[in-house]
Amino acid sequence: VSSAARAAEACDPGPARLHLVLSPLLWYGVPELLSHMGEGSVALCVEGDRELAGLSRERMPAALRDDPRLAFVETGTTAGIVEAAHALGRFRRSSVLKLSGGAQALSAQGAAAAATLQAEYAAYWRSKATLLGMGRLWARNIFRNLTALPDMELSAFPRIDRPAVVCGAGPSLEASLGLIARLRTGLFVVACDTSLPALLDSGIEPDLVVCLEGQAYNLADFTPAGARRLAIAADLSSHPATFRLVPGPRHLTSVEIAPSPFLRRIAGLGLPFLACPPLGSVGVHAVHVTRRLSTAPILITGLDFAFEPGKTHGRGAPALAAELRRMERLAPFRGQTASAYRAGVRPAPEGAPVRGAAPRMLTDPALSSYAALLADEARQPGPPVLDLRDRGLPLGLPRLSAAEAEALVEGWMPAGPGTAPGGSAADGPPSPMTPEGIRKTVLGFIDGEAVRLEALYDFMKGRPAMDRAGFRAMVEESDYLLWPVADAERLPAFPQDLLNRLLVEVEYWRWKLGEIRATM
Repeated sequence: VSSAARAAEACDPGPARLHLVLSPLLWYGVPELLSHMGEGSVALCVEGDRELAGLSRERMPAALRDDPRLAFVETGTTAGIVEAAHALGRFRRSSVLKLSGGAQALSAQGAAAAATLQAEYAAYWRSKATLLGMGRLWARNIFRNLTALPDMELSAFPRIDRPAVVCGAGPSLEASLGLIARLRTGLFVVACDTSLPALLDSGIEPDLVVCLEGQAYNLADFTPAGARRLAIAADLSSHPATFRLVPGPRHLTSVEIAPSPFLRRIAGLGLPFLACPPLGSVGVHAVHVTRRLSTAPILITGLDFAFEPGKTHGRGAPALAAELRRMERLAPFRGQTASAYRAGVRPAPEGAPVRGAAPRMLTDPALSSYAALLADEARQPGPPVLDLRDRGLPLGLPRLSAAEAEALVEGWMPAGPGTAPGGSAADGPPSPMTPEGIRKTVLGFIDGEAVRLEALYDFMKGRPAMDRAGFRAMVEESDYLLWPVADAERLPAFPQDLLNRLLVEVEYWRWKLGEIRATM
């Protein structure tokens, strides 16, 4: 009894924790756990053996039977535990408690379930934090880009029937530029936006430039292009200037920033978007888009997710060019050097493939998570992804030498006519709509959104034309209003403090949509 109590009292008392109690049996330590755990926490007690589950139900103290912070399920599988946890809601962290000897029989399943849940919770809260900081900007970009669609040179995504190379701006790009230039006629070159200056400087004009950045930081990537026509695949949430900086055809992606009724309504307008999952990094996004369009192998370079101390990108990238402009005799490359000392920066894993006498590489948690996403993307059905890099985080991909890459590209024979894995996005015209049809569709959507905002404003100003249920449904359908609200999950309770902050969002968007609408 005392050892179980001590184990329960040693658990993480933070708020919103899911405590997986494996095989509670006689319930030793569970009362102490309930009294010790923080606000919003739940104890999920799991038993995998039928006879032991009967014993647990029989011996459950009366004080625990009706406690809303405790749930008991009988399951012996990882999937069953995860399903039971999902039914209890979303938490900040999960942990496993073994308060009886019976826990040994569920040890592996409990550990696997806790790891799965923790990964889900971490991904959710990362996305939540990103939405808090970027949500209003992304929504503003989406509305502005929608109104600009009628004047764009919209085109269908190309079908790629020869080997493609996706170029990031990492240090490994430098070693690949000569090879790409030699094989240019046999390669379909896809450039992440930041790699564009380095490619152009080497005389390589990409077939497709992929953009994902919603802020203005990456606009300098397009300065070297001048008035050159470039095919650009830009996301609907990208900075609006991305669509105007250089002439040329525009291909549109629509990343599902979050599970969102607002984004689903836009997807239902029938506009020519290639729907994509949220992958965070423009490099991972570019690989995903290329695989959707291609029937041939895909090479990657410059997607290193690691960097050298004092050199975060390959030569020609805007970050290095800016450092050269700011360089002083006594303080060269000040910003690049400082990047090696940011919080979370650490040496890249020992297994990182480094050829030659390259210095030791560094990485950080964000870059490591993008590398994991790329490795996962490469495992999905579709064309193979091959590693052309000479350094960077290991991705578990087949590696090619320069000679092997030359043999692949020069010996490639295009397949016969067929449909690219991307489906209709690579086939035919981008949309049956004419520019005037697109204008009419977008105007209808913007005007309908303005009507929604007026109805929400009237409700919160005490002039309700609907009940609370209708108000809540309308807010959730326009959930971009909630993206900057940290505690949006409290909406069903209608707390006044949340409604006050929501009113600020509604007032902002009433003004902003009117301004955007006037540009059409």
